[in-house]
Amino acid sequence: MSEKSRENRARRRAKRLGFWLKKMPARSWMRGYYPPGFTLLSSNNVILIGARGRGFEATLDEVEAFIARYE
Repeated sequence: MSEKSRENRARRRAKRLGFWLKKMPARSWMRGYYPPGFTLLSSNNVILIGARGRGFEATLDEVEAFIARYE
């Protein structure tokens, strides 16, 4: 499965649970220093995963594992 299809699948699964999956913006200054990452938000804008030390640091594998715990 391609990276983009995994991301889309994770977005759909998160949406069913009431979460939002956000990816690091393409023009973010952080792209020069860090690899692209994700942040998972709840419906009331609470960050669930992906912001321990900086924003958008969760990998797609971590996001999928987190979502699987709630399904």
